[in-house]
Amino acid sequence: MSESEANRRSLFRLQFPLGEQPLLVTGLEENQVIELAEKSARLDAKSTKLSSEDWTPGVLKLKTGMEIQTTVKLSRIEDDQIIVFLGSNITQKVIITEQRRLLAKYGKPRPQDS
Repeated sequence: MSESEANRRSLFRLQFPLGEQPLLVTGLEENQVIELAEKSARLDAKSTKLSSEDWTPGVLKLKTGMEIQTTVKLSRIEDDQIIVFLGSNITQKVIITEQRRLLAKYGKPRPQDS
């Protein structure tokens, strides 16, 4: 990984196993969240109605039942995934709580799982 790639990835990203993926719900669509960071999310979707110009209101629905109001804007599309910016940051506390929940349920991922 180059230094510029490392700088872009300075925020922690939490990857969700199948069956544990939260939903990001907007008035336009619902998508499963594959990876979550404080300012962005990677979604499982081949296409989207989200705009890269305008913020769209949305709700992040975690498997715990917690719902977090946010806004989303399309960043880019990569194969069968879309990456969105989150207008309201997801707090590090929420991400760490989710990480602890997943570790308690599944244990630490093996190197080949990463």
